[in-house]
Amino acid sequence: FGSSHFGSSQKRVKLGQFGDCCNSTMAGVRGKVLKAAGLKNVDLFGKSDPFVRVTLEDAKGEIISEMKTSTKTDDLDPVWDDESFSFSPDDKHSGHLLDCSLRFKVMDTGLGPDVELGQSLVPLKLVPLMEEGGEEKLFEFSLGIAHGKSPLGMLTLQIGVIPSAGWFS
Repeated sequence: FGSSHFGSSQKRVKLGQFGDCCNSTMAGVRGKVLKAAGLKNVDLFGKSDPFVRVTLEDAKGEIISEMKTSTKTDDLDPVWDDESFSFSPDDKHSGHLLDCSLRFKVMDTGLGPDVELGQSLVPLKLVPLMEEGGEEKLFEFSLGIAHGKSPLGMLTLQIGVIPSAGWFS
């Protein structure tokens, strides 16, 4: 987002100012991990063996739900065929789904502990609502920058927020 679009003179509106009606109509979020590109190699022998850990987190960073993709061996540009996720808020977080975020953490598995290759944090209030029978929208996110200059790669996903039944009727 360019700074010219969000000048300091614009009033910022918090989601809560619209009331709980906006939050209480969301049933969940779903999507697919499709691919990563340009991952860094952290293995001494061969290439990184990446997987993606997907978590649904509340506003405080507490994990509500999570899943993990399969691991791709020796692959810096992995493609996942059928790695879907679907999360619904628990009782504690129902009515506050749009205050939550999805975290996509790309990890390398190996002989020692898993090593983080990069991550993206996606606030659900930025993800479009899915129309009934519709598909998730395609997104490509940066996994960050190492030491202020080296890109950590890109992650391609499909994500959609599921409205409660009757939202579009």
